[in-house]
This record gives sequence, structure tokens and C-alpha cells, in this order.
Amino acid sequence: MPAASRTSTPRAETTRALHDALRSRGFETEDFRVEEESDTQLADELGVASGILKVRCRSTGEERLYSTGAGSVWLGAFVMDLGRGHFADAARAAARMPA
Repeated sequence: MPAASRTSTPRAETTRALHDALRSRGFETEDFRVEEESDTQLADELGVASGILKVRCRSTGEERLYSTGAGSVWLGAFVMDLGRGHFADAARAAARMPA
């Protein structure tokens, strides 16, 4: 029988790291939704023990999955994905003029 899916809000540190990466590249953080799933059939199939971080862009519908847990490099993989053009059509932050 497949494991039950549990979706939860990621830890504050995870969300903060994701938002910092997005802001540093000019993206609107509000355009992104992040969830952490554990004990899913997909995680079992991928051999991921701790779970999966799902990052979804609201404006484009693009979604990427990253493994989480001890030794995970999800943030590096996410930053590399941004560099490769994933989420390129997402909402950008308005240029802020100095006061």
C-alpha cells in the first residue's frame, strides 16, 4: 500500500532561504508557493527519505521538485535552476528607486 502524502508548510529557514534567492534575482516572492511533502509515493520511488520541497510559480504554473533532508542541496539546485532559466517568466519585482 502506498505511503500517505503529508503536505506541510516548510520550516521558516527554508522559506527564508528560498525568498532570499528569489529576491536577489529580482523575482516577486509572493508569486511563489512552497510546500514540503513527506511520506509520498513519489518520494519512495525517487529514494528520498526525508521528503520533497515543491516550488510552484503562481503566475506561470511552473513547478519544480527538490529533495530535502540531511545532506540535501535543494537550495543550490534551486539557484542553478533559476540560472538555467526555470521560472524565467515569473513576475519580477518593480525596480526600486532610491529615496
